Amino acid sequence: MLKRLEAWLDSRTGYRAILHNALHEHVPGGARWRYVFGSVITVLILVQVVTGVALELYYSPSTTDAWASVNYIQTQVWLGSLLRGVHHFGASAIVIVMAMHLMQTAWAGAFRAPREMNWIAGFVLLQIILGLALTGYLLPWDQKGYWATQVATSIAGTLPLIGSKLQMFLQGGTSYGNLTLTRFHTLHVMLLPAALFSVIGIHIALFRKHGVTPPDLPKEELERKAAMFFPDQLLLDTIASIAAVGVIFWLAWRVGAPLEAPADPSSQYLARPEWYFLPLFQLLKYFEGGAELVGTVILPGLAMGFVAALPFLHTALSRRSPSVHRLLAGTLTLGLVGVGGLGALAVRSDRNDPAVAAMAERAHEEALEARRLASMGGVPASGPLNLYRNDPIVWGHRVLTVQCQKCHMACDTTPYKGSPCLEGYGSRAWIARFLRNPRAPHFFGNTKIDDMEPYTGPQESVDALTEFIYSQGGRKDVTEALAKKGEALFDSEGCASCHSLDGVGSGLAPDLKGWASREWTHAFIRTPGHSRFFGEMNEMETFDHLRLPEEELQAVTAWLHAQGAQPLKFP
Repeated sequence: MLKRLEAWLDSRTGYRAILHNALHEHVPGGARWRYVFGSVITVLILVQVVTGVALELYYSPSTTDAWASVNYIQTQVWLGSLLRGVHHFGASAIVIVMAMHLMQTAWAGAFRAPREMNWIAGFVLLQIILGLALTGYLLPWDQKGYWATQVATSIAGTLPLIGSKLQMFLQGGTSYGNLTLTRFHTLHVMLLPAALFSVIGIHIALFRKHGVTPPDLPKEELERKAAMFFPDQLLLDTIASIAAVGVIFWLAWRVGAPLEAPADPSSQYLARPEWYFLPLFQLLKYFEGGAELVGTVILPGLAMGFVAALPFLHTALSRRSPSVHRLLAGTLTLGLVGVGGLGALAVRSDRNDPAVAAMAERAHEEALEARRLASMGGVPASGPLNLYRNDPIVWGHRVLTVQCQKCHMACDTTPYKGSPCLEGYGSRAWIARFLRNPRAPHFFGNTKIDDMEPYTGPQESVDALTEFIYSQGGRKDVTEALAKKGEALFDSEGCASCHSLDGVGSGLAPDLKGWASREWTHAFIRTPGHSRFFGEMNEMETFDHLRLPEEELQAVTAWLHAQGAQPLKFP
C-alpha cells in the first residue's frame, strides 16, 4: 500500500528525482568540515523563521503596545522567554557563521570563475542579514533598541545627496514614532525576508550548477577522495547544525534575550549598537565633524566594495600571478581581523568608562522596575511610559532626572560639581553630615550660599539637632525625647537667629517648619526665591505649573520624601 502511494506521488510530483538530485551530489575531494557553514546558515535561517513567526503571533507594532507585547511574551507566554532568546541569539549566530563562511569560501577561491555570480549573491545575502539584524532590535521599543537604531539612521543621514531623505523615509518623519516602528517592522518581517529567500534561491541554484569549490589538489586525487553529499557531507552538516542550534538554545535558556525599560525619548542614554555594529561605532570616534563622512560612508563603502569586487579583482590580477586568490583572501582576512579589533576596542573603551558602567547599571535597574510595575497592574493602554505613574516614587525619580539633574547630579559623581545632592535628602545621615560641613561639595560647596558655619558641638548635640530637624518632615519613626532635646538646642545654639519655625520665614535663611515634608518641598520647588526659603540669596530656578505640571511635582515630592529612609551615596 505504501509503495503504491509513493509511486502515485512520484508520478504526480517527481519527488524521487528531486530527492536524488538534492542528496546525491558529487563532492570532489571528499566530505570536509569546512563545507558545513552553508548548511548551518540555512538551518539557522529556518530557526529564525519559525521563532519569528511564533513571536509575530503576539507582537503588536505600535509605540504604545510594542514593549508591552514583548514583555507579555517574556513573562506570560509558555516558553516565551526561551522563544525570544533563541531568536535573539540566532541572529548573532548567523552573523558569526556568515563571517566564517566568507573566510572559508575566500580561501577556497570561490570568487574565481565561473563562480563570480554566486559570490556576489552571497555578498548580497550578507547585506540582507545585517539589514534584518538592524531592523530587528528596534522592534521591542525598549531603551537599547530605540537609541541604538537612532545611531544607525543618523549614519544613513550622512550619505551624500540622498542621506536626509533616506533618514526621513526610515523614520517616517523628523523623529521616531509609530511610523518608524511600522516601517522597521515591515522591513523586518516582509520585505527583507522576501529578498532573503529570493537571493537564497539564486545562491543555491548557482551552487548546484557549479558545485562545491574543490581543494587545490590534482584531479586524480580529487576523484579518488570524492564522496557524495548523502550520507558523507550531510552527516557533517547535521552534526555542525545540531551543535550550533544547541549552543543557541543553551544561551537562550541560561542568559535569555534582554528587554530594557520602555523607550523614553526624554531620557539620557548612552547609545550602543549590537556587537556586530560596534566596529562601525568605534570607527566613527576617529572621524568627527567634517571628517564624519569618512567613517560613515567612505571607509565602510570601500571595505564592502572590496568584498563585492573580489571576483573582478581576481580576473584582472590573475594574469600576473596564478595564486593571486591567496593574496586577496589574505587581504580580506586582515580586513576582518581589523573589524574585530575595532569591535574589541569599543568593548574595552566601554569597560573602562565609568559613565558607561553607571548607565548600564541604571538601565538594568530601570528594566527591573518596569517589569515589576507591569507585573503589578499590567501596562496602561496609553503606553508603557505611563507604567511609572503607577508608582509615584518611581515616576518622581524619572521626572527629577529629566528636570533637575543638570544641577543636582547623581551623588556618586566624581568629582561632584552640582547643587546639593538629593539622594538620601532629609535622612538623619544627610542632616548630620550637612550640619558638620554645609559647604561640602555635596551640599552648598558649589553655590554662592556660604554663610552657614559648620556646627562644632559634640556628637550627642549633633544627634539631637538632627532628630529635631528630621522630625519636621512628618516622619513616623521620630524619637520624641531626642527631638525635644534638639529643639532646645536649636534655640540655645543660635540656630533660630537665622532659621525661623513659624512657616513664614525671616528672609535670612530657609524657614524650617515642616522642612523636607511633602508640603514644604512642594512650596519650595514652586517658589525657591520666596522669603520663606532663600529669598534674595536664591540661585535655584522657579518651576511653575507650565514647566512642571502639578502631577509631576507631586511625584517629585514623593520621591524626595522617600529619600529620608535611604542611605547616602557619597563619602
